Amino acid sequence: MTHVTETNREPEVIAEEMRRALKAVFDGLSVGGSSPTEVSRALDLSRVMVSRTMGALKKPEPSEMLTSIPGPETIRSIVRASRQGGVDEAQVVVALRAIDEFDALIRGRYGTRSAFNAALSGKNEQAREKFEQSSRYEVYKGMSQIVGAQSKLWLTTMMLVPNRENPSGIDIFTIHGTSGLRRLRPESPVRFVYGVPPEHVTLRQSPQRAEGALGSFFRYRPAPLSVHQENGQIINTFEPDIAGKSALYDMFAEVSIPNGSNRYASNGRTMRGTTVIPDIPVITLVSDVILCDDVFAGIKPELFIYNTMPRGGADIEDPKRDVDRIRTDDRIVDLGIGGANLGITEFPKYTRMIEYLCKKTGRPISSIRTHRVQVQYPVYGFQYTIAFRVPEKPADA
Repeated sequence: MTHVTETNREPEVIAEEMRRALKAVFDGLSVGGSSPTEVSRALDLSRVMVSRTMGALKKPEPSEMLTSIPGPETIRSIVRASRQGGVDEAQVVVALRAIDEFDALIRGRYGTRSAFNAALSGKNEQAREKFEQSSRYEVYKGMSQIVGAQSKLWLTTMMLVPNRENPSGIDIFTIHGTSGLRRLRPESPVRFVYGVPPEHVTLRQSPQRAEGALGSFFRYRPAPLSVHQENGQIINTFEPDIAGKSALYDMFAEVSIPNGSNRYASNGRTMRGTTVIPDIPVITLVSDVILCDDVFAGIKPELFIYNTMPRGGADIEDPKRDVDRIRTDDRIVDLGIGGANLGITEFPKYTRMIEYLCKKTGRPISSIRTHRVQVQYPVYGFQYTIAFRVPEKPADA
C-alpha cells in the first residue's frame, strides 16, 4: 500500500490536476482515448472500472468527479497498465503523483472513502443525490438481513371524504400494506400490526377492518399469515418456508374510520394527515393522500421526516421532536385531479384499486385530488408524514 500523508490543498484543485493527468494518459494510449471497451481490452483490465474512471472524468463539477471516480488503488492499476498501452513514462509519473495526492486527501484528511464522499456530497446536488441513494441502498441491504425480510413496495393510501352527518367531520378510508414481500431468514418471523381486536371496534373512531376485494388487485400471491391478539392489537405473523427469490407475496389491509378526522383545529391540534413507518426494509415507499370534494381545499400539504430510533414515532406538533427531523430532497408531488397520474410501476393494478375505493365512497375518480410522497430505499426506522395545517373553525360553521 502506498504511504500517504495529509495534503493541505483543496479537493477542487486536486480534482482538476488529476483530471488533466488521467485524460493525458487515456489520450496517450495506442488505441487513443476511445471507448471503455477498447481501453479495457488493450490493457487487460476490468471494463467496469475503466468505464467508471472515464465517466467520472467527464463530470463537470470537481466534487462530483471525486465522488464518482473509483478508489486510488484502482486508478493506479489503470495508470500502471497504460505503460503497456504506449503511454509515455512522464505522463504515467504525473498521473501517479496526482493519484497519490488524491489518496492523501481521503486518508489523511477524512480517514475513509465513505467519510470523504459524505463531506463532498454537500457541495453538489448530483453528488449529494448519488451519495444519499447509495447510502440508503446499503441500509436497505443490511437491515433486510437483520430483520430477515424485504419487500419491493410499501404502500399507504388514505382517502378523506366529508362525513354526511357532521359538517366538520371527515371519514377516513385507508388501504395499506406491502407488495413483493419476501422472507430471507428461516429463524426470523416477521410481525405486522394491522387493526384492532373485534372487541374494540365499537369504540368511537376505532378502525373497522373491511373485508373488501383487495385480492383481485394483488401482483403476487396473498401472504400466508397467522393471526393472534396481543396487548390489545391484532398481530399478523409472516413466516412461510424459505423458497428462493421467486417466493414473493402481497399483504394489504383495508381500514375505515367514520368521522375519524376533522376539517378544523381543535384542542391545540392543527395538523391532519397520514404517517407511514414501514415495518420492513423496502425498495420503494409510496404514500398517497386522496382528497374528495372540498376537503382541505386550498391547503398545501407539508412533508415531515423523522428518525424514530431515539424516541419512537414522532408527534409532528411536539416541538421537542424537531431535533429528530431529517433533511432530505424528498418532496410531496401534486398528482392533480383525476386518476391519470396515479399509476405505480411496482403495483400495476393500483389505479383500479383507487377506482374501487371511489366506488365505495360514491365519488368518481375524475374528481379526486391526490398528493404523493415516493421514496426509493426509505431508511428503515424513518417516519414519513404528509400533513395539512388546518384553520380554526369559523364562527358561523
